[in-house]
Order: sequence, then C-alpha cells, then structure tokens
Amino acid sequence: MGDLTDNINSRYEQFYGKRTGLRVYPTEFVVRTFLANYPNLTFPKPSPGNRVLDVGFGDGRNTIFLCDQGFAVSGTEITQGIVDQTKARVQRLGFRADLKVGRNSHLPFGDEFFDYLLACHCCYYCDEGVSFSDNLNEYARVLKSGAYLVASVASRSSFIFDQAVALDDGSLVVKLDPYGNRNGYRLQAFDTKEQIRDYFSRWFSNFSFGYADNDYYGISERVFWVVCQRI
Repeated sequence: MGDLTDNINSRYEQFYGKRTGLRVYPTEFVVRTFLANYPNLTFPKPSPGNRVLDVGFGDGRNTIFLCDQGFAVSGTEITQGIVDQTKARVQRLGFRADLKVGRNSHLPFGDEFFDYLLACHCCYYCDEGVSFSDNLNEYARVLKSGAYLVASVASRSSFIFDQAVALDDGSLVVKLDPYGNRNGYRLQAFDTKEQIRDYFSRWFSNFSFGYADNDYYGISERVFWVVCQRI
C-alpha cells in the first residue's frame, strides 16, 4: 500500500485503540433506519437470520446493535488491530460476528452473499488508485440481487471539506480534519440527492433519502442518508 493508505490505517487504529470501554452506542441514523418507520423510508426491514455486512465498523457500535437484533452479522475494517479489538468487545458482550480485514473496494466475501449492507460514515473513503464507483461496484458484488444498501453519504458542505482540494471525479482531498485522521486522503462528496441517485443508479434503484445538518459545538456535520436496492 502507499503512504496515504498506511497513514490512515495507523491513525484509525490508534484512534479506536483509545476506546477501551466495553459499552459502545449505535449511530442514531442506523437505529432509526432499521427500527423506525417514516413516510419516505420504503424498504423491508431485515429479519432475524438475515445476513448483514457492517462495512467500516470501527469500535463496533453498530455491529453490536445489529447482533442484538438477531441478524447474522459480518463486518470489515482496514487493519487487523481494529478487527481484533472490536472482535474482543463483541465477544465480551456475548455476541458473535464474522469480522475481517477489508476495504471499500475489496470486501473478503463471496458474490451475492448479503441481504443488507450497512456503510455508516465510510462508503465515500477512496484509497489510492480507487474511485468511488469501484467502492459501489464492490458493494453491489457482495449483495444479493434485490438486497439493500443502507449508507451515509458525505455532503460537500460538511466540515471535513473546509479548504479541501476538489478533483475532477467529484472527490476532495482533505486538508483540515479536526481529528487529524484524514488529512491528505480523498473522500467523495455530493451536493444534492439527485446527484447521488444519478451516480448510484448503475447498481441500485428504489431510493429513500434523508439528510442531517448537525452543529456539534462547532463541528458542522452534513450528511445524506441513503437506502437503495441492488438491481
């Protein structure tokens, strides 16, 4: 791997390594999407036993939530250190999940294996030499025909893109990450739901959209919620 990939690997492994507490709490949009009902959210909720892949699971906050719903949960993270740490947390809480090293553009699972894929704050990370379309193509590969992607997609107006360098493919090189993890790394971003629909439509249909504009004490997080069905 190149220096940028190695850097983000080590930064995130250190970042999650500091989270030593046993309890972690799921992301709000994930709970709402999987458990609640809304007028513009039209997809069948997963049932116990459905295979769900949690891409970029981090400290396991959503992995544990998914396990608690009775799903057959798998997950990927970018280093073995993160995998080992989260696997231990999952096991200590009495759950089982198949956690492996993987990346957005290389998921270590077979074709058409999953009923649902969750990509919480991760699908828009683009490794060196990899495009966002490569990521989506890999997501589609591991999803069954008719299966569902649940994802958060970065808004171009979000805090992480302050003074970022925009590239022709719609990705931006991060310059001022307040957390220090993503500087120099490319993230894909969108301005509108229509842009997302157009980009994703090669692989997915039947879109449901949401949007969040949150001010976390000076951190302005803006992100789209996207649920769509594998063609």
